[in-house]
Amino acid sequence: MALFHSLIRKPIDWLRSHPAAARLALKCTPDVHLHLHIPEIGRVRIRLRRNRSLWLRRDPLRLERYPLAILRAMVRPTDVVWDVGGNIGLYSRWLVTHLNVGHVCTFEPMSENLPELEYNIRNGSISDRVTISPWALSDLDGEVEFQVDDVQSASGSVSSVTNGAASPGRRAIGLPPKTEIVRSRTIDSIIAARSLPPPDVLKIDVEGAERLLLEGGRMYFDAASPRLLIETHGLEVSQECIDFLLNHNYFVAVCVDETVNPRRQEILDRDFRSRIKSRFDAHYIVAAKDAEAIPLEVDASAL
Repeated sequence: MALFHSLIRKPIDWLRSHPAAARLALKCTPDVHLHLHIPEIGRVRIRLRRNRSLWLRRDPLRLERYPLAILRAMVRPTDVVWDVGGNIGLYSRWLVTHLNVGHVCTFEPMSENLPELEYNIRNGSISDRVTISPWALSDLDGEVEFQVDDVQSASGSVSSVTNGAASPGRRAIGLPPKTEIVRSRTIDSIIAARSLPPPDVLKIDVEGAERLLLEGGRMYFDAASPRLLIETHGLEVSQECIDFLLNHNYFVAVCVDETVNPRRQEILDRDFRSRIKSRFDAHYIVAAKDAEAIPLEVDASAL
């Protein structure tokens, strides 16, 4: 694998400096299945084009080191974890095999991801500890239009977030929107129906629908105390999520520059919210109703 990465490094660097050629190369890359061994997870099935970040890097999980470090510090072995935005199952596999959590409920609405998700859960021999639900979590129950990104990271977002625009990956290479109709559920309706075990921890990656998800769990967040790790997608939604959590009696922390706090994790007060000027100032939000449950020491190698 090291030899492979040394051979492709120069061509990849050249493509990054020539956007037009990179877009053409991306269009021409077939989206065939590829099996990859990922340290800490094992053998997984991915798609060559849309999951390319996993095979292009020497460390496939490099971009996930920070959220994985937070989960490692925050999750307890008996916890029920809701993996909201399950994608192809890497987090679910890691949560069970490394953290030995009690159960994982994985939510993935994009139909093209479900075969990979189901395969990777089954291939990891953890089907008895993972429940897959093909739903988007938002602020309503019913059917919604979903923008499919079959180019970049196999992700997608409800159309109400993008205002009907194509997903970022498709926009980047000049492709029109690709949509499908998916089922949306709210956290409150799932809890009320008792169809899944309530979460002790939520890992949330919903491509801009973070505030909608929180609104759909308003009653649950009032009554219960789950811990949250939220990846936000935009400055406005980051600010909205922080406001929501502070208003529901949560302590909220974000990763800050080491000049602000050498430990890198900073618990926010309401004044800090107005100082968030970029989405990357609060790209990951960590929240808990018990301040001691928030990990403040983060390994720098995870950042």
